[in-house]
Amino acid sequence: MTLESFVTLGKKKIEESGIECADPMLHMKQILGAAISLDSLHFYSRWQEPLSETEIKLASDFLERRLKGEPFQYLVGYEWFWHSRFEVGPGVLIPRKETEHLVEELLKCRGPAKIKVGELGAGSGNIGISALLERPDWEWHGFEINPQSIPYLGKNVGELLPLDTKYLIHEGNFFDLSKEWAPFDVIVSNPPYIAASQVEKLSREVKSEPKLALVGGEEGTEILKHLVAASFQFLNPQGLFLTEIGSDQELKIIEILKQAGFKSAEVLKDYAGLPRIAKGIK
Repeated sequence: MTLESFVTLGKKKIEESGIECADPMLHMKQILGAAISLDSLHFYSRWQEPLSETEIKLASDFLERRLKGEPFQYLVGYEWFWHSRFEVGPGVLIPRKETEHLVEELLKCRGPAKIKVGELGAGSGNIGISALLERPDWEWHGFEINPQSIPYLGKNVGELLPLDTKYLIHEGNFFDLSKEWAPFDVIVSNPPYIAASQVEKLSREVKSEPKLALVGGEEGTEILKHLVAASFQFLNPQGLFLTEIGSDQELKIIEILKQAGFKSAEVLKDYAGLPRIAKGIK
């Protein structure tokens, strides 16, 4: 089977599968390229050439995993976020472009050089590592309760940050462990905020990601409420709280922040004009 024939057949399977994909032909080329380590420079030079049996097996395995709904990022083992490539795989939340808004807001922080930050749900480490690469004097405490995420977090911290950067990994419950390390100047999170009732409506790709990082309770705001209350307790006076939220949670989070005692509460929109980041000042 030639490379062209395999791509054409795979494109048809992708179209029939219902997986999330804007361009089936391009996506099939990405899958094949990742499976047999074929870059775009050499892709078309082999367009009419037959694939070896080994290449067909590797490419078929990748394609079948993708057709079952496994995220492409899990297949290739990484995702780009901010300015870095983060290792990801089954068991860790895949970094998303929208979450870069959290990094943008973090980097606006004005205050002492050695800002101390606490993060609920460090995941792959994408938020903290991205911030520390630009603010190396900061001290970051990444709390992660999911044991499957810890190896990715540790590897990304080790590979992407200079040795003298202060990123502390805390494996366990943020609400319990933060008491030992508080107070913080900033608390940030991309927490679980999807309502349990909405899980079945998610794509197969998203359902493949850890539920711990996605589902925020029956209404989707239960963990947010707990996080806001704990953050008010663990922040220094004038401390900053930042969290990603669902696009339908703007009014709820403002109310939650005010009820917790934050003197300033606002929601920032993303580039699509959707509510994305909730911000509170203690």
